[in-house]
Amino acid sequence: MVRRLLLVLASLAALGAVPATPALGLHLSDADAVTVGMPSSATGASYAFETLLQGRPVRWDPCTAIHWRYRTSGQVVGGFTQVVKAIVRISRATGTTWVYDGAVTTAPTTSWLPKSSATRPPVLIGWATAARSDLLSGQSPNVLGVTRMAWFGVTRDGTTTAAIRSAVVALNQGKHLPLTGPVSWYTVVLHELSHAMGLAHAGSASQLMYPVIQPGLKDLQPGDLTGLARVGRAQGCIRL
Repeated sequence: MVRRLLLVLASLAALGAVPATPALGLHLSDADAVTVGMPSSATGASYAFETLLQGRPVRWDPCTAIHWRYRTSGQVVGGFTQVVKAIVRISRATGTTWVYDGAVTTAPTTSWLPKSSATRPPVLIGWATAARSDLLSGQSPNVLGVTRMAWFGVTRDGTTTAAIRSAVVALNQGKHLPLTGPVSWYTVVLHELSHAMGLAHAGSASQLMYPVIQPGLKDLQPGDLTGLARVGRAQGCIRL
């Protein structure tokens, strides 16, 4: 999937001064939506990355805790428990640490994401309507959830290093799903949090990261887990 990236380069250092480290500025990923629809038999890559820089996936610094907040307005009854379960699952799959910073009433929108690399808002997760969230606005009626993330990078000695700084997950308040099991809020949140970690849609319908949630899938699949491991703690810390 083609990703549109806006590269914002740092200003050149003054003549005669030591050159500044070129910054790639702050980037916003495309909004990745997951839908419900007819079962598919599509086969392809079992995992993919949202953004690759010099052959390496853009990911969080796994040695720094990921903070998150939950939107209580418009929430599904029992939804918070499923979000927590999904975060625990993602934490185990990636080796990352997640810290809950409390509830908010703020709608999950692009405006939640940082405007510069100097800030690092917690990941925001919550249910909303298309009228309240630009992530859901204009999407297909079959969309269950949408995720967008922000990352920042620098270049040193020709090597570019980047890290995700925040993400926002909007779940479609107008859809009615079971809390657990196949095509449930639990599996939808797992899918969206995998996007937040840096995974793109998989080409294989046998994986939870396929763009259409498939009946029978109750959890992350082998390809999903391989992709999450490649953006996790086993790949080392990130120094920006």
